[in-house]
Amino acid sequence: MEFYTVKVTSKGQITIPKELRDQFHILEGETAVLIPVTEGILLKHELNPMRKLRGIMRHEIELERASQFIREMRREWRLE
Repeated sequence: MEFYTVKVTSKGQITIPKELRDQFHILEGETAVLIPVTEGILLKHELNPMRKLRGIMRHEIELERASQFIREMRREWRLE
């Protein structure tokens, strides 16, 4: 597990290192959740609702394509 050190500004802000923002697809303006835990503070990325919806829709489209493929294969098997 890697560790990162960040500084807290006078306004209480920190900068999440670019490497982590890229790794977890954190975009400017998105929100995060801070959770107090025994060891300190856990920061959790909260997905933008539109990104969540896109993910759900992508999954639905993939399921529909899979269903269509299965229907086509069944038709082909019946014809043979």
